[in-house]
Amino acid sequence: MSTPVSVCSLAQIPKPQIRPVANFQPNIWGNQFMTYTPKDKVIHVCKEEQVEDLKKEVRRKLMAAAASPSQLLNFIDAVQRLGVAYHFEGEIEESLQQIYDSTFHDEMDGDLDIQQF
Repeated sequence: MSTPVSVCSLAQIPKPQIRPVANFQPNIWGNQFMTYTPKDKVIHVCKEEQVEDLKKEVRRKLMAAAASPSQLLNFIDAVQRLGVAYHFEGEIEESLQQIYDSTFHDEMDGDLDIQQF
């Protein structure tokens, strides 16, 4: 027993849709930013040293601003807005904890002094 095979006419087969081709002008920059690799190991090491020096400077300024809570909060805000706070999460957390502890303990001491009278 054979099954009947249906015969399709060519008119029933959908033709592929022809799409226009976009012929954009070549980019004036080329692909240099897509495949950037440092050309020299010395330059790469120098850049890493610069980054570490800048991190040390920010840490030093963070500790220097700790004397004034308002300056410290402004500095932390600036570091976060620059998007580099992830490098200093520990220092920022420690500084904020110190501000909280000093404020909280000052309020508690004041309450205890009032209750003693």
